[in-house]
Amino acid sequence: MSLNNSQIAVIGLGAFGKALVQSLSKEGANVIAVDKSIEFVEEVKFYTQNAICFDVTDVNQLRAHGLTDVDVAVIAIGESFEPVMIVAMEMLNAGVKEVYARAKSPVQEQILKRLGITEVIHPERQVGERMGVTLHRRGIKDLLDLGNGLSVVEVLVPPSMHGYTLAELELRKRFGINVLTVNRPETSTTDGEATFKSLGFVEPSTKLQKGDKMVVLGGIKECAKIVELN
Repeated sequence: MSLNNSQIAVIGLGAFGKALVQSLSKEGANVIAVDKSIEFVEEVKFYTQNAICFDVTDVNQLRAHGLTDVDVAVIAIGESFEPVMIVAMEMLNAGVKEVYARAKSPVQEQILKRLGITEVIHPERQVGERMGVTLHRRGIKDLLDLGNGLSVVEVLVPPSMHGYTLAELELRKRFGINVLTVNRPETSTTDGEATFKSLGFVEPSTKLQKGDKMVVLGGIKECAKIVELN
């Protein structure tokens, strides 16, 4: 099933959900983004026209907005587990083909597995398990594990990319990664450490500079290949 033909619901638009909406949008997916916070909903309207604000624990609203008719549902709610269970059960009962849900503890993971969802998303544990590997990957900071081999990582821009635009570098074509933003060194602290400022939504014309760090979505091995260009 191609992304263009699938309708994907991302429920919960914190850091994890927002990153997912952004990456899916860049892949051309048909995304419905949902959160009870109007502020979070407004932040993703740049990526999808289907951004809706309501309380997903109201199952009547869930159905009325067509969430139970999607092909794939990702429940990315992180602050409370009860809404995760309610939405997961409603999606499964409605026959949604693929249901992914976030867990914050092993107990929550076991509950979700018993419900019969497609896959449990457990960012905190997954990041912890990979921390040792990450610490040994010079120039890479692991920010978030999205599962299925995908991660959001911060990569130090190698010298060979300095002075080139993202369009010129063709990183997606060459390495299979998507650049979410660029963090640029702004000032130096008294101990010599640089502070960074995000450039926000990057354009193909964004030119990389010495000291920049790219926040990218991709496989960890693909991201490591960039660092190896040093």
